[in-house]
Order: sequence, then C-alpha cells, then structure tokens
Amino acid sequence: MLSLFRRRKPDTRSPLVRRVRDLEIASARLIRAGFAGDYHSAFHGRGIEFSQVREYQPGDDIRTIDWNVTARSGTPHVKQFVEERDLTILIAVDISGSMSFGSVDWRKSDIAAELASVFAFSAVENADRVGLLLFSDRVHKYIAPRRGRPHAQVIVRAAAEPAFRVAETARNPGGGDRTDLESASRFLERISAKRAVVILISDFLDLNFERPLNRLNRKHDVIAIDITDPREERFPESGLIRVVDAESGAARWIDAKKSDVARIAAQRRTQMERRFRASGVDWMSVSTAVPYDRDLLRFFRQRIFRTT
Repeated sequence: MLSLFRRRKPDTRSPLVRRVRDLEIASARLIRAGFAGDYHSAFHGRGIEFSQVREYQPGDDIRTIDWNVTARSGTPHVKQFVEERDLTILIAVDISGSMSFGSVDWRKSDIAAELASVFAFSAVENADRVGLLLFSDRVHKYIAPRRGRPHAQVIVRAAAEPAFRVAETARNPGGGDRTDLESASRFLERISAKRAVVILISDFLDLNFERPLNRLNRKHDVIAIDITDPREERFPESGLIRVVDAESGAARWIDAKKSDVARIAAQRRTQMERRFRASGVDWMSVSTAVPYDRDLLRFFRQRIFRTT
C-alpha cells in the first residue's frame, strides 16, 4: 500500500511557502506512482485529428486504409490519427465553514488542498490547462485556466491559503460561510464556453446539489469528490457534549450516549448517493482519517474501464 500523505500532521503554523512545497512533494509521489497516466486515460479530448500516412502492416484496421495514396503508390497505406486532447481542468474547492472540521490530525480543507495539488500537477504532466475556483455561498477566487508548472504552483498556493484560514474558523466555530453549490455551478457554466473537466471538491453538506450537478454535467465532464470525517458519523459515548454548526454558529447540547448519530448519518449517506446517481456524475468519497491514495488510483482506473 502506498503511504504518501499521512506521515505527519500538517503544520499550519509553518510559512505558507513551506506548506505549498509539501503539497508539491506529496503530489509528485502520487504522480510517480502512476496517477498522471491514469488521469490522462480517464479524460478524453475533444476528438481525433489526422496525423500521417504510413504503409499498411499486418493487424492494421482495414477501415483506415487511405485508398488515394494506395492507388498512387501501388502499396497499401493507412491513415494514422492522434487524440486532440486540448483539455481544460477546472478544480472547484468548497471553502465553507464546515470544511474547517477535522476530528483527527487532518481537516477537510487540508485534504481539499492536497487533492487540488494532485490534479494541478497531473494537468502539468499532460500539458493540459488547469484553473481553480474557491467558493462557499459566493465566489472567493477564480484563477483562469493556463498551462505550465508556474501556473500550477499559483493554483496550489491559492488552494492552500484557505486551509490556513480555517484554522481560525475551527477555533471560533460559526465564523465560516455556508455552501451554495447552485451559485458555484452557475458560475462555472458562465465562465467556460467550451467543454471542460470539472473536479468538484466539497463535503456536500448542502444536499441541494442534484439539479446543479446534473445541469453542469450536461455541459462539462464533472467528477465530485466528497470529503468526510468519522466524527460526523459517530460520537463517543461520553454523556452530554456541546456541538456547534461551523457555518451558522448554532449550538446545542446532546446526550452522546442516547444520540442516534450513526443511524441519521447512514440515512444521509444513502440520500447523498441517490442524489449523486440522479445527477449523472462520477463521484468518490475521501475520509480525513485514512490515506486516500489507493482509493483515488482505483477510482480513476475504474473510470478508464467504464469509458473504454
């Protein structure tokens, strides 16, 4: 098993430039493990274009024979084509208040920053354009897609900054924004006229995502990554505990021994999965508690299998 991302707790007290460097190193490990190739195969370009003509070889598809060249030369020739990728990758990251949550060493925002880094540098490896959207109930930042490693580093730095800011939100619950996936999807529809690959990273606490994702998926190729934390699905049996909504600031006391968190969480998970299926997008879940490298590789290899 690969162990790329959980060697130590992310240190938000370190300079941002060091955290960005750590993200680049972690991304490079996963890319060397083969993710960039899987990424390349999982996304199709806009079509194919003619490359060249060469002599026919046994096993070539006879449907590719160029009859004009064959007639002139007297020797069978076939046409060769290459995929016209010209891909644009748009990474949309939820930076609402709930993304500050994490019951172990890693917060959701830390995972989101790492995933953004992995996709940004994978785009670089495949000469694709990559852009970034940071959103909550409004658009916080948009970086238009471009190619090249310097641009990817700009994106990684922008994705890492919210992870630093949410440390303050975690200490002062209720200071964060809500999530509005409808407004984020509308923005993505407006700013990209051509078809793009949209990678949406969120905890999807806003369950009203079925229609926005379905609409966005008709224009773009959408992949949703749902970030979870184990404490959202089960509480320790420790009596009365005070819980605070990270987005609204609403607080309440509950009896952890009598609470039915696991059942409610299971119902919500079932509802989410049903809405993801209805939206027609590919999706996967990532936990803050365990390494996600194997799951990410498996997800994209399964996507390759489905699309070939």
